[in-house]
Amino acid sequence: MKPSDLEAVYLHRRDHVTAKYIGAPATMESAKARLDMACRVWAGLPQERLILAIERRCDRQLIGELVFKYLDETKQRGEIGFRLARAAIGQGFGYEAAQQFITELFSQFPVKLICAICAVENHQSKALMEKLRMEFKEVRKQCLELETGWHDGLVYEISKDEFSKRQNNLTLNPQVTA
Repeated sequence: MKPSDLEAVYLHRRDHVTAKYIGAPATMESAKARLDMACRVWAGLPQERLILAIERRCDRQLIGELVFKYLDETKQRGEIGFRLARAAIGQGFGYEAAQQFITELFSQFPVKLICAICAVENHQSKALMEKLRMEFKEVRKQCLELETGWHDGLVYEISKDEFSKRQNNLTLNPQVTA
């Protein structure tokens, strides 16, 4: 992301629909703080967020963001998150961006396991994690604080080894659809 993305960051983060399962809708001030965080050089410290823009290729418009953070000091476990502008949901942008992000994380960083967590009620994120072929692991009780209170979360994971096997299987056995 770059400083000139402020308006686009604010627009997709202030939407009550897309913020529903993530947190409070953004103010211009909180959008600026998020953009400032995204523009900093990432040191890769545990819990420090790497924030990347999701841009639509045809017009280079910022339509969302991807987030990654290491969960421990060994940098073996990480967590991803994603957020899209409402108009971009359901068009494959989330899948394409998250798939490429996971590919890059496993190839460029020491991470061996990536997890993602979503509210039980967040059916779109659940579907995306399943499309990414992440494995459902558990329901965590009251682990997500949202505007409406504490919510249960679904935890999904994928290991570097499993991801590589699945990628190789897709290459060796491409799916043909009519």
